[in-house]
Amino acid sequence: MAKKRVTRKELLKKDDEFISLSTRFFQYVSAHGKQIQYLTVGIMIIIGIVIGISLYFKHLNKKALAAYNLAYNNLVSESSSDTSADTIKKSIEELDSLIKKYGWTKMATLAIPQLAYLKFGQGQYDEAISLYQTYLKKDKSASVYHLMTHFGLAAAYEAKGEHQSAIRHLKKIINDENNFLKEEAMFSLGRLYALSGQQEMSKETFKDFINQFKESPLVPLAKANLTK
Repeated sequence: MAKKRVTRKELLKKDDEFISLSTRFFQYVSAHGKQIQYLTVGIMIIIGIVIGISLYFKHLNKKALAAYNLAYNNLVSESSSDTSADTIKKSIEELDSLIKKYGWTKMATLAIPQLAYLKFGQGQYDEAISLYQTYLKKDKSASVYHLMTHFGLAAAYEAKGEHQSAIRHLKKIINDENNFLKEEAMFSLGRLYALSGQQEMSKETFKDFINQFKESPLVPLAKANLTK
């Protein structure tokens, strides 16, 4: 099929339409020059503020990371068996300062379970539990850190003698699709069932453990618990 030829009249009409549109645009700009100027300045100010805030947050994130690294390095600078009470105290202070100063940053959020672990090590179980729970509320990523936090909560509740609360957190690890810490959690669950007087549940858990983790070094202990 032959392509339809555009006539000169049609071309002139399109040019007239373009000129008319351009004329109307410039007329509008002329009539509203002040408003457009204010709008342009306003947009530039907003862009400047956004860039400034972005750079400020980036700066704070770097400071938060530096503070986190300082606390961590102080803690692991000595071997775990020789870590002094002063070193632990200093790390607690640094982590606490990081959380208070840069609470909205990711590093500050990750510092919360670290601080909880140190509090647990000092026998401050209620503070450890509160910190672990705060972390779970702040971090919604459902990462392996959540599973570690549930394990920490189970340990803290067990230390307080609140076995049912500890069992609840261990079950969260076992029922998670991620297998991280599942072996340790299931063995601990069997042990806690026994401690809370739920012998049948304890034996069932240890049987499941032996079937699922045949190569685990904890299997002999699990079998020993079945004979009790």
